[in-house]
Amino acid sequence: MKYLPSTFKTNIIDNYGEKGSEWLERLGDRVRNLAVRWNLTNLEVFPNLTFNYVASALRGAEKVVLKIGIEHDLLRREAAVLTFFKNHGAVDLIDLCDGALLLKKCSPGNSLMDFFPRDEQKSVEIAADVIKNLRSASKKQEIFNDFVSLDAILKDLDQPSNINENYLNKAKKFAEFLQKTSCEKVAMHGDLHHDNIIYDGAENRWKVIDPFGVVGDSVYEFASFMINPIDKIWKRSDAVSLVDERVCMFSQIANIDPLRLKQWSFVKAVLCLIWTAKTKNQDRLELVRLFDKVV
Repeated sequence: MKYLPSTFKTNIIDNYGEKGSEWLERLGDRVRNLAVRWNLTNLEVFPNLTFNYVASALRGAEKVVLKIGIEHDLLRREAAVLTFFKNHGAVDLIDLCDGALLLKKCSPGNSLMDFFPRDEQKSVEIAADVIKNLRSASKKQEIFNDFVSLDAILKDLDQPSNINENYLNKAKKFAEFLQKTSCEKVAMHGDLHHDNIIYDGAENRWKVIDPFGVVGDSVYEFASFMINPIDKIWKRSDAVSLVDERVCMFSQIANIDPLRLKQWSFVKAVLCLIWTAKTKNQDRLELVRLFDKVV
């Protein structure tokens, strides 16, 4: 398929091998078939693809987004999580079909990356408000099986890897303490970094996209924001003070324990390094080194 970012194709092949190559070869036909099924026109691929094909489109006069993934189970869970968070700040799901989602497009759709690093206060305030809205969903309905337990995610710390043993042991120690002392378990987005919080001008509110769906200690939800943008934050000469400022702001705005936030952020940084072990992950290694200094 033409016009796919090279980094996207590399990510797919590095992580999925032959299966990924075959998926990429069939992607063009898949897009065309879904366009017919959902009456889509004017498809434009987003430039920052990572592990899913995502394109804006029109369905009649309605602006929509087509998302196609190689792992059907992940997109099925994403659809279920979006439904759970409906009316609590998640983008609207229109339809689901075998590894593909049709979503309502948020316009203009700019993300919190617009505020980095020029207005950290603003982005932290928005993120905290978004998390508060998501959390309210847990108070109104029962959390279902489509969410992954945080305990299950933390088992990845025990995966065989070539990661520095000191970092792994530190992350395991923090994770064990944080889980034992957890007081509030809630349904979470699970990957709430800057690019997953976008502005919907029609409703004049910020919404979330690409939820993973995790249930566990509520402070974990803040960790993805804390460690992002992964490829930029560690390069800053003021990186440590920037992280400390985020911790201070979140602890005041969201009334959370600053030490727990630092510890969860370190754990999340180590997990990100583990999850990208098959790829060139210098950014993630430097990220772990940064948060090792913070806590």
